[in-house]
Amino acid sequence: MKKRSPEQELNALCRHIRQEIKQWESINQYGCNDPFWPDGINMNLKRNHILYDKRRIMEICEKYNIALPEEIYLPTPPEVDDYYMASLKNKRRIQRISNGEKLTTKRNKYDSEQLSLF
Repeated sequence: MKKRSPEQELNALCRHIRQEIKQWESINQYGCNDPFWPDGINMNLKRNHILYDKRRIMEICEKYNIALPEEIYLPTPPEVDDYYMASLKNKRRIQRISNGEKLTTKRNKYDSEQLSLF
């Protein structure tokens, strides 16, 4: 397999950041179908992927003296309560993943217009 150039790697990371943000927003609004974990756990996982990708972008740009792409400034979604659920309609899923913990449906705010570094 041919090794990617730094520019190709940056482009892939930038696409991945945008994809992860869209998925985070979707889970926040509609939830997901993970049978074993609450929506909050999945949202925090998406957040961690974004943070990792931003760190990799910083490393690559510093190493190869490349200007930072705009995706580095996209706001990172906030960390959410692990037991957040977008919807409590699927009773079987709720029963399976609650583990006696109190689930919350308090929607998380994400301002996609506010620029940030991390």
